[in-house]
Order: sequence, then structure tokens, then C-alpha cells
Amino acid sequence: MTSSISTLSPLDQPWSEPIDAEELIETAMEWHFDPSTGSPFWLERAKSFDFDPRKDVRSIADLTLFPNIVDELRDVPIRDLIPRGYGTNYQQPLIAESGGTTGPPKRLMWMAETLEQATAWHAEGLAQHGAFRRGGDWLCMGPTDPHMAGHLIRATAAKFNAMCFLLDLDPRWVKRLIARGATDEVALYVEHVVDQAEWILRTQDISVFYSTPPLLDALCRRGDMVDLINERVDVIGWGGTKMDTEVRNRYQREVFPGVKFIGGYASTMIVGGIVERANGVEGESPIFDPPSPVTIFSVIDPATGTSVPYGQRGQVLQHHISRGLLLPNNLERDSAVRVPHPRNSGGDSIADVQPVTQFSGKPVVEGVY
Repeated sequence: MTSSISTLSPLDQPWSEPIDAEELIETAMEWHFDPSTGSPFWLERAKSFDFDPRKDVRSIADLTLFPNIVDELRDVPIRDLIPRGYGTNYQQPLIAESGGTTGPPKRLMWMAETLEQATAWHAEGLAQHGAFRRGGDWLCMGPTDPHMAGHLIRATAAKFNAMCFLLDLDPRWVKRLIARGATDEVALYVEHVVDQAEWILRTQDISVFYSTPPLLDALCRRGDMVDLINERVDVIGWGGTKMDTEVRNRYQREVFPGVKFIGGYASTMIVGGIVERANGVEGESPIFDPPSPVTIFSVIDPATGTSVPYGQRGQVLQHHISRGLLLPNNLERDSAVRVPHPRNSGGDSIADVQPVTQFSGKPVVEGVY
């Protein structure tokens, strides 16, 4: 009888497979902090630690020994993030930047295998919501370079043998306009983005339409576009900013009653996109299950660092552990309700995600993404 036990390193197992958290963490600490395989960034940063990651970090709880280094990612030379274990013969990484909500953008590097793993995870989450029509293409009404959203959705579309249309959208400019109260300019820019989506929706066979909630709301103000989407589109995927459950229910029941709605939770810092749990309770807030223990969520009281009870709201703390990237102890700018993770792998799932009002001492401006 053939053994079903994987012989792959925990760092190389598909994110959809059950992975032992302690084995993954132990293997990752050896990889990222061995002088021959670790990245210049982490090897240099470790010199300031009062602990030894290779000896002292063995569990999810131990990951909080690390400092939160995400603000340093605004300035780190990108090549310093590449583990030396890759050598010099590797596919060009994807450089992904944050939206710059709280200052200069943070910048991460996804090795090719990281993008493939994140894409496969995203595609599997979508597939759990039912079959997608073959032959229909996708449209993403969201940001592209240097943000990861367009890359991830385009790569995921390819998993379904679909082509993906992208727009020209600069979310940082919109946030800057909002911050200085230029509401008329914001409205003009939003119309410019919606115009681009309309041109594609009218001329192409789009079956899957991704949008942020603010842009979807702007599109819905064009009544003929609502009719067109109801006629042609099978799935609306939303994410990038929050969508209240009441608003989602209205869209699903009244505006687009024949279109499947699928929510997503994603950010540059969580390294990928998480599709809402399939077979959720109709009318209730969607639940997002990260690929724990590769990406681990803990919903905590930020004042104490301890987990809030299930069903209570707290701030999202996340860790990402893979061969291509180590990003532990990152406090996200979102709050959420804590939900048990179906894998029981030591991390949480989240629901009813909302941005905090202040982060890193600055107001949070969501904008259109």
C-alpha cells in the first residue's frame, strides 16, 4: 500500500494540505536564519534579537517574540528579502506594494513559488463555491501594478481557462484626494474608472466580475449597467474595502438577484487572497479561513496581545511562514470577529472585517481600495 504521508518539506507542501504547525515553524526557522539560506534582511535583523529563532521559536505563540517589522518594508532593498538558499538562478519575483494608507508604501517580494501557491489556494477557494462557466472571461475593477490584486486575479483566471481584463487604477491618488477633501475630483476619477469597466463589459463576454464595494456602488448608479451585469455576469467577487452585511444582502437579493456574490479578504501583507467560506449562512457576514499555518490569523485585544473570546471583535494579528517569505507578528489595520478555524491548526478564522480608524498613529482612509 502506498503511504499517503507527504515527503515534501513543510515549506513546499500545498497550502490546501494539512500541515503540522510546529514542523512548519521549526523548518522555517532553520531556513530563514541559517547563514547559508536566510535572507540578508533577516540575518542582519537577527543580530538585534534577545532570542535565537532556531532554538527558541517552535510554536505559533513563539512567533510573537519577533518584532513587527512591516514598517521597515517601506525602505528595505528588495533583494535583501530574497533567501540566499535560492541562489542566483530563480524566476523573477513579483514585487508587490501596499496601498500606502499609513505612509509610504510597504514593499514585499513574492518568489514564483509563492505566487503559484497563493494562486492555487485562491482558485481552490473559488471552486468550492461551484462550477464557473467555461468560456466566459474575467474583469477586475481594481488596482493593478504595483499592487498584487490584479496579478492574483489574473493568475487565478488562468486556472479556470479564462482571460482577465484589467483597468488603469491608482488607489493612492484617490486616497490623497480624499485626504485633502477634493470630493469633486474623487467623483471624476471614480467615473473614469467605471467608464473603463463599462467599455469592457459592453464588448466582452465577462462571466466573473471583481470589484471593490465603492466602485461597484458607483457602477450601480448607471441603471443600464445593472441590467447588463444581470444579463451576462455569473459571479461578482468583491474585496479591497469593507462591505457591510446589510449592503451585501441588498445587492444579492435586490440588485443582482441572479448573480453569485463571493467576498474576498486580501492584502499585500497577508500574501494572497482569501475567499469567503463556501456554504455560509445566507444573510450573515462571510467568514474567511486563511491557509493556516502558512498564513495564521489571531484575533486579539491589541492592548494586551491576548486572544479575544470566539464571537468577539478584536484586531487581526497575522503571521506568514513560507520558503519565500517570513513575515511574523504583523498587526493588521483591520478588526474582525474571531471564529474557530476549520483546520484546528492553532489559528483563527475571521468575520465581519472592518478597518480600524487609526493605525500607526494615522487615520485610515480606505478610498476605492
